[in-house]
Amino acid sequence: MRPAALSSLVLALASVFAGCAPEPESASDLLEQAWRAYSTGDFDIAVDRFEGLKQNGGLTAEQRYSALLGLATTYHYRPNADLDAAAENYALLGVLEQEPAKRQSALGLARVALAGGNLLEGQSKLTDLIAAYPGSMEADEAVLQLADSLLRPDVVEEHRGEFKLPTPGAEDRALSALEHRLGTNPHNRLAPAMHMMAADAYIQARRFDEAVGHLIAAEQEGISVVKTRGTVLWKIASIAESELGDLALAEKYYDLYATEFSRTELYYRATKRLERVRALRAEQGG
Repeated sequence: MRPAALSSLVLALASVFAGCAPEPESASDLLEQAWRAYSTGDFDIAVDRFEGLKQNGGLTAEQRYSALLGLATTYHYRPNADLDAAAENYALLGVLEQEPAKRQSALGLARVALAGGNLLEGQSKLTDLIAAYPGSMEADEAVLQLADSLLRPDVVEEHRGEFKLPTPGAEDRALSALEHRLGTNPHNRLAPAMHMMAADAYIQARRFDEAVGHLIAAEQEGISVVKTRGTVLWKIASIAESELGDLALAEKYYDLYATEFSRTELYYRATKRLERVRALRAEQGG
C-alpha cells in the first residue's frame, strides 16, 4: 500500500475509534441542498433530495411540508414536467395539518389541471380555493390565475398553432374576479399585476376610461420591474392623448416617462409628444 493511501486509512480509522466519524447530513441540510438545486435548475438533484426526504419518517411537520412542496414544485415546473407526479405530491400536501400546506395543495392541483389542458377543472378548483381561503395570498394568486385562464385564447386541439377567442362571457368573468378582489383586498401584493391584466382586457374592449384607471392604480401601487413601469407610463400617456383627449393627463405621464426613461428608444418620441401636448394645451388655454 502506498504511503498516502495508508495515511488516509489510518486517519479514517482514528476518527472512527475516536468517535469523530462524519455525521450523516441532517434533514435541514438536505432541504437546503434540495431547494438550492431547484433554484439553480439542477432538477434531477432536487428530485433526488426531495424524494429521499419524503421517505424519511423522522421529519418535523415543517420539514415534511417543505419537502413535499419542493417535490411537487420541481415535478411541476422542470422542463420535462411530470404533471401526474406533481399532482400526487400536491395531494399529499393537502393531507398535512398545516393550513399553508392545504392552501398550497389546492393552488398546486388547480395549476396542474390548467397545465394539463383541463381548463374547466382548473378554473373550478381556483374558484373553490378563493371561496375557502378568501384572505390568503394563495387566493390572490388564484384570482390572477383564474382571470388569465379566462382571458387566454384556447389552443384548437385539432390544429395545433391555431387559436380561438375566449368563450362568450369569459372576459366579463375575468374582469369580475379581478374587480372583486381589488375591491375587497385592494393592496394585496399582486394588485399591480391584477390592475395591468384588467387594463389590457378593457383596452381590448375599447373601454379606455376603465383601462387608464387601472393603469394609474398599478403605477401608484408600485411596479418593481423597470421595463414594465415604462410600458405602463407610456400606455397611460398615449391612451389619454389619442383615445380620451385628456391632454393634462397625457402631459403628466409623457413628462414622467421622459424624466425616468431618458435612455430608452421611446424617449425621443415621448419628448416630441410632450411638446405637442403642451402646445395643444397652450392653444386651448389649458
